[in-house]
Amino acid sequence: MRNDQAIKFKNLKRGQFLHSNFLYTDYTLDYTLASLERIGAKKLEFYGAEPHLCFYDLTYGDMAGFKRKLDRHGLSIVEINPECCTYPNNLASKDPVTRLRSFRYFENVIHTAGVIGAATVVMCPGSARKDEDPEEAWKLAADSMSRLADIAETEGITIVMEATTRNYTVTTDHRRMKRFLDACGKDNLGVVVDLMCLAQTGETAQDAYDACGKDKIRSVHYRDGALLETGSWANRVPGEGTLSLDADLQVFDEQEYQGYFGSEIRWSTDPDLNTPELVCKKIQDWIDLHF
Repeated sequence: MRNDQAIKFKNLKRGQFLHSNFLYTDYTLDYTLASLERIGAKKLEFYGAEPHLCFYDLTYGDMAGFKRKLDRHGLSIVEINPECCTYPNNLASKDPVTRLRSFRYFENVIHTAGVIGAATVVMCPGSARKDEDPEEAWKLAADSMSRLADIAETEGITIVMEATTRNYTVTTDHRRMKRFLDACGKDNLGVVVDLMCLAQTGETAQDAYDACGKDKIRSVHYRDGALLETGSWANRVPGEGTLSLDADLQVFDEQEYQGYFGSEIRWSTDPDLNTPELVCKKIQDWIDLHF
Protein backbone atom coordinates (compact mmCIF):
# COMPACT_ATOMS: atom_id res chain seq x y z
CA MET A 1 0.00 0.00 0.00
CA ARG A 2 1.38 3.40 -0.97
CA ASN A 3 1.18 6.37 1.37
CA ASP A 4 -1.37 8.09 -0.84
CA GLN A 5 -3.65 5.03 -0.75
CA ALA A 6 -3.97 4.80 3.04
CA ILE A 7 -6.76 6.72 4.71
CA LYS A 8 -5.71 9.16 7.40
CA PHE A 9 -7.49 8.73 10.70
CA LYS A 10 -9.21 11.77 12.16
CA ASN A 11 -10.10 10.37 15.58
CA LEU A 12 -8.19 7.16 16.16
CA LYS A 13 -4.84 7.40 17.95
CA ARG A 14 -1.59 5.53 17.28
CA GLY A 15 -1.53 4.31 20.88
CA GLN A 16 -4.75 2.38 20.37
CA PHE A 17 -2.90 -0.19 18.20
CA LEU A 18 -1.31 -2.89 20.34
CA HIS A 19 1.62 -5.22 19.94
CA SER A 20 1.13 -8.88 20.82
CA ASN A 21 3.03 -12.10 21.43
CA PHE A 22 1.16 -14.08 18.75
CA LEU A 23 4.23 -13.84 16.52
CA TYR A 24 6.41 -15.42 19.22
CA THR A 25 4.87 -18.86 19.77
CA ASP A 26 8.16 -20.52 18.73
CA TYR A 27 10.10 -18.54 21.36
CA THR A 28 10.36 -18.60 25.14
CA LEU A 29 8.53 -16.09 27.30
CA ASP A 30 11.77 -14.41 28.42
CA TYR A 31 12.95 -13.95 24.82
CA THR A 32 9.50 -12.66 23.81
CA LEU A 33 9.30 -10.02 26.51
CA ALA A 34 12.86 -8.85 25.84
CA SER A 35 12.16 -8.63 22.11
CA LEU A 36 8.93 -6.69 22.59
CA GLU A 37 10.82 -4.26 24.81
CA ARG A 38 13.51 -3.87 22.12
CA ILE A 39 10.98 -2.86 19.47
CA GLY A 40 9.47 -0.25 21.76
CA ALA A 41 6.26 -2.04 22.78
CA LYS A 42 4.48 -0.77 25.87
CA LYS A 43 0.93 -2.12 25.87
CA LEU A 44 0.09 -5.62 24.70
CA GLU A 45 -2.65 -8.00 23.77
CA PHE A 46 -1.35 -11.24 25.25
CA TYR A 47 -2.00 -14.66 23.75
CA GLY A 48 -2.31 -17.04 26.68
CA ALA A 49 -0.96 -20.45 25.73
CA GLU A 50 2.17 -22.55 25.86
CA PRO A 51 5.05 -21.82 25.75
CA HIS A 52 4.27 -18.48 27.41
CA LEU A 53 1.37 -18.98 29.82
CA CYS A 54 -0.92 -21.98 30.31
CA PHE A 55 -4.01 -21.23 32.39
CA TYR A 56 -4.83 -24.83 33.28
CA ASP A 57 -2.16 -25.08 35.94
CA LEU A 58 -1.32 -21.44 36.69
CA THR A 59 -1.07 -20.63 40.42
CA TYR A 60 -1.31 -17.25 42.12
CA GLY A 61 2.47 -17.34 42.54
CA ASP A 62 2.85 -17.87 38.79
CA MET A 63 0.55 -14.91 38.09
CA ALA A 64 2.50 -12.63 40.44
CA GLY A 65 5.82 -13.78 38.96
CA PHE A 66 4.53 -13.06 35.47
CA LYS A 67 3.53 -9.55 36.55
CA ARG A 68 7.06 -8.93 37.88
CA LYS A 69 8.54 -9.99 34.53
CA LEU A 70 6.26 -7.61 32.67
CA ASP A 71 7.24 -4.78 35.00
CA ARG A 72 10.96 -5.42 34.46
CA HIS A 73 10.48 -4.98 30.72
CA GLY A 74 8.22 -1.93 31.01
CA LEU A 75 5.29 -3.82 29.52
CA SER A 76 1.62 -3.92 30.47
CA ILE A 77 -1.16 -6.16 29.21
CA VAL A 78 -4.49 -4.53 28.46
CA GLU A 79 -6.17 -7.61 26.97
CA ILE A 80 -5.63 -11.33 27.60
CA ASN A 81 -6.55 -13.56 24.67
CA PRO A 82 -6.37 -17.14 25.99
CA GLU A 83 -6.31 -20.09 23.63
CA CYS A 84 -9.98 -20.94 23.17
CA CYS A 85 -10.08 -23.22 20.14
CA THR A 86 -7.07 -25.55 20.07
CA TYR A 87 -7.36 -26.76 23.65
CA PRO A 88 -10.25 -29.09 24.63
CA ASN A 89 -12.41 -26.27 25.96
CA ASN A 90 -16.10 -25.84 25.28
CA LEU A 91 -18.31 -23.80 27.61
CA ALA A 92 -21.37 -25.07 25.69
CA SER A 93 -20.51 -28.77 25.96
CA LYS A 94 -23.19 -31.24 27.05
CA ASP A 95 -20.44 -33.21 28.82
CA PRO A 96 -20.38 -31.83 32.39
CA VAL A 97 -16.71 -32.75 32.83
CA THR A 98 -15.67 -30.83 29.71
CA ARG A 99 -17.84 -27.88 30.64
CA LEU A 100 -16.50 -27.69 34.20
CA ARG A 101 -12.88 -27.99 33.00
CA SER A 102 -13.52 -25.19 30.52
CA PHE A 103 -15.17 -23.04 33.19
CA ARG A 104 -12.23 -23.46 35.59
CA TYR A 105 -9.81 -22.62 32.80
CA PHE A 106 -11.51 -19.32 31.97
CA GLU A 107 -11.98 -18.56 35.66
CA ASN A 108 -8.21 -18.79 36.02
CA VAL A 109 -7.81 -16.42 33.06
CA ILE A 110 -10.00 -13.87 34.85
CA HIS A 111 -8.01 -14.15 38.06
CA THR A 112 -4.75 -13.72 36.10
CA ALA A 113 -6.15 -10.59 34.45
CA GLY A 114 -6.95 -9.23 37.89
CA VAL A 115 -3.43 -9.87 39.19
CA ILE A 116 -1.61 -8.33 36.22
CA GLY A 117 -4.04 -5.44 35.72
CA ALA A 118 -5.51 -6.42 32.34
CA ALA A 119 -8.95 -4.86 31.97
CA THR A 120 -10.23 -7.11 29.17
CA VAL A 121 -10.36 -10.85 28.50
CA VAL A 122 -11.32 -12.48 25.19
CA MET A 123 -13.47 -15.61 25.49
CA CYS A 124 -15.29 -18.01 23.20
CA PRO A 125 -18.70 -19.03 24.61
CA GLY A 126 -18.51 -22.48 23.06
CA SER A 127 -20.29 -24.30 20.27
CA ALA A 128 -22.39 -27.31 19.32
CA ARG A 129 -21.16 -30.26 17.31
CA LYS A 130 -22.77 -30.56 13.87
CA ASP A 131 -25.13 -33.30 15.05
CA GLU A 132 -26.12 -31.50 18.28
CA ASP A 133 -28.99 -29.14 19.00
CA PRO A 134 -27.63 -25.58 18.57
CA GLU A 135 -30.33 -24.17 20.87
CA GLU A 136 -29.22 -26.41 23.72
CA ALA A 137 -25.62 -25.29 23.18
CA TRP A 138 -26.84 -21.67 23.16
CA LYS A 139 -28.47 -22.09 26.59
CA LEU A 140 -25.39 -23.79 28.07
CA ALA A 141 -23.11 -21.11 26.62
CA ALA A 142 -25.28 -18.29 27.98
CA ASP A 143 -25.30 -19.87 31.43
CA SER A 144 -21.51 -20.30 31.41
CA MET A 145 -20.81 -16.76 30.21
CA SER A 146 -23.26 -15.20 32.66
CA ARG A 147 -21.55 -16.90 35.59
CA LEU A 148 -18.08 -16.01 34.32
CA ALA A 149 -19.20 -12.40 33.88
CA ASP A 150 -20.22 -12.32 37.55
CA ILE A 151 -16.74 -13.52 38.54
CA ALA A 152 -15.11 -11.01 36.18
CA GLU A 153 -17.14 -8.18 37.70
CA THR A 154 -15.51 -8.79 41.09
CA GLU A 155 -12.11 -8.24 39.39
CA GLY A 156 -13.23 -5.22 37.37
CA ILE A 157 -12.81 -7.20 34.14
CA THR A 158 -14.74 -6.91 30.87
CA ILE A 159 -15.21 -10.09 28.80
CA VAL A 160 -15.43 -9.72 25.02
CA MET A 161 -16.54 -12.28 22.44
CA GLU A 162 -16.28 -12.37 18.66
CA ALA A 163 -18.67 -13.53 15.98
CA THR A 164 -17.20 -16.22 13.76
CA THR A 165 -17.98 -19.67 12.32
CA ARG A 166 -20.16 -22.23 14.13
CA ASN A 167 -17.31 -24.68 14.76
CA TYR A 168 -16.01 -22.11 17.27
CA THR A 169 -19.01 -20.30 18.69
CA VAL A 170 -22.77 -20.03 18.98
CA THR A 171 -22.45 -16.33 18.01
CA THR A 172 -22.09 -16.79 14.26
CA ASP A 173 -22.84 -13.20 13.28
CA HIS A 174 -23.39 -9.90 15.07
CA ARG A 175 -27.16 -10.14 15.08
CA ARG A 176 -26.87 -13.39 17.01
CA MET A 177 -24.19 -11.77 19.15
CA LYS A 178 -26.70 -9.09 20.19
CA ARG A 179 -29.25 -11.78 21.04
CA PHE A 180 -26.62 -13.60 23.08
CA LEU A 181 -25.62 -10.46 24.99
CA ASP A 182 -29.28 -9.79 25.74
CA ALA A 183 -29.75 -13.38 26.94
CA CYS A 184 -26.81 -13.03 29.32
CA GLY A 185 -27.84 -9.59 30.53
CA LYS A 186 -24.43 -8.58 31.89
CA ASP A 187 -23.01 -5.06 31.54
CA ASN A 188 -19.41 -6.35 31.50
CA LEU A 189 -19.97 -8.60 28.48
CA GLY A 190 -19.11 -7.00 25.15
CA VAL A 191 -17.94 -7.55 21.60
CA VAL A 192 -14.52 -7.82 19.99
CA VAL A 193 -14.92 -7.17 16.26
CA ASP A 194 -12.42 -9.24 14.28
CA LEU A 195 -11.82 -7.78 10.81
CA MET A 196 -11.00 -11.15 9.27
CA CYS A 197 -13.98 -12.81 10.93
CA LEU A 198 -16.20 -10.18 9.31
CA ALA A 199 -15.29 -11.82 6.00
CA GLN A 200 -16.31 -15.20 7.42
CA THR A 201 -19.69 -13.93 8.62
CA GLY A 202 -20.33 -11.84 5.51
CA GLU A 203 -20.55 -8.57 7.43
CA THR A 204 -18.93 -5.16 7.65
CA ALA A 205 -17.80 -3.14 10.64
CA GLN A 206 -20.89 -0.98 10.18
CA ASP A 207 -23.06 -4.11 10.40
CA ALA A 208 -21.45 -4.90 13.76
CA TYR A 209 -22.23 -1.40 15.02
CA ASP A 210 -25.79 -1.53 13.70
CA ALA A 211 -26.46 -4.91 15.30
CA CYS A 212 -24.72 -4.58 18.67
CA GLY A 213 -24.62 -0.86 19.36
CA LYS A 214 -21.68 1.45 19.95
CA ASP A 215 -21.59 0.82 23.70
CA LYS A 216 -21.06 -2.93 23.31
CA ILE A 217 -18.10 -2.80 20.92
CA ARG A 218 -15.22 -2.88 23.39
CA SER A 219 -12.30 -4.27 21.34
CA VAL A 220 -11.14 -4.85 17.76
CA HIS A 221 -8.78 -7.38 16.19
CA TYR A 222 -7.06 -6.00 13.10
CA ARG A 223 -5.56 -8.40 10.58
CA ASP A 224 -5.77 -9.06 6.88
CA GLY A 225 -7.03 -12.36 5.50
CA ALA A 226 -6.94 -14.61 2.48
CA LEU A 227 -9.54 -17.11 1.33
CA LEU A 228 -7.91 -20.51 0.77
CA GLU A 229 -8.93 -23.14 -1.79
CA THR A 230 -10.40 -25.18 1.07
CA GLY A 231 -12.93 -22.40 1.69
CA SER A 232 -11.42 -21.37 5.01
CA TRP A 233 -9.74 -18.06 5.78
CA ALA A 234 -6.12 -17.61 6.82
CA ASN A 235 -4.89 -14.58 8.74
CA ARG A 236 -2.37 -12.30 7.07
CA VAL A 237 -0.22 -9.27 7.80
CA PRO A 238 -2.01 -6.10 6.63
CA GLY A 239 -1.30 -5.68 2.93
CA GLU A 240 -0.64 -9.40 2.34
CA GLY A 241 -4.29 -10.40 2.13
CA THR A 242 -7.39 -9.43 0.19
CA LEU A 243 -9.54 -7.63 2.78
CA SER A 244 -10.56 -3.97 2.55
CA LEU A 245 -9.15 -3.13 5.96
CA ASP A 246 -9.22 0.63 5.49
CA ALA A 247 -12.95 0.62 4.75
CA ASP A 248 -13.68 -1.13 8.05
CA LEU A 249 -11.15 0.90 10.03
CA GLN A 250 -12.72 4.09 8.71
CA VAL A 251 -15.97 3.03 10.37
CA PHE A 252 -14.25 2.84 13.75
CA ASP A 253 -12.66 6.22 13.09
CA GLU A 254 -16.02 7.79 12.24
CA GLN A 255 -17.62 6.19 15.30
CA GLU A 256 -14.85 7.73 17.44
CA TYR A 257 -13.99 4.31 18.83
CA GLN A 258 -12.01 4.67 22.07
CA GLY A 259 -10.85 1.09 22.67
CA TYR A 260 -7.81 -0.88 21.58
CA PHE A 261 -6.93 -2.68 18.36
CA GLY A 262 -5.34 -6.04 19.16
CA SER A 263 -3.41 -8.26 16.79
CA GLU A 264 -3.67 -12.03 16.29
CA ILE A 265 -1.18 -12.06 13.40
CA ARG A 266 1.15 -15.07 13.60
CA TRP A 267 3.40 -14.87 10.53
CA SER A 268 4.12 -13.19 7.22
CA THR A 269 3.91 -14.75 3.77
CA ASP A 270 7.10 -12.86 2.87
CA PRO A 271 10.01 -15.33 3.32
CA ASP A 272 12.39 -12.46 4.02
CA LEU A 273 10.42 -11.51 7.13
CA ASN A 274 11.70 -14.50 9.08
CA THR A 275 11.76 -13.08 12.61
CA PRO A 276 8.97 -11.64 14.77
CA GLU A 277 10.73 -8.28 14.95
CA LEU A 278 10.81 -7.95 11.16
CA VAL A 279 7.10 -8.77 10.94
CA CYS A 280 6.36 -6.29 13.74
CA LYS A 281 8.23 -3.62 11.77
CA LYS A 282 6.09 -4.24 8.70
CA ILE A 283 2.90 -4.07 10.78
CA GLN A 284 4.05 -0.85 12.47
CA ASP A 285 4.89 0.72 9.10
CA TRP A 286 1.38 -0.12 7.86
CA ILE A 287 -0.20 1.42 10.93
CA ASP A 288 1.97 4.55 10.65
CA LEU A 289 0.64 5.19 7.13
CA HIS A 290 -2.68 6.17 8.72
CA PHE A 291 -1.33 8.90 11.02
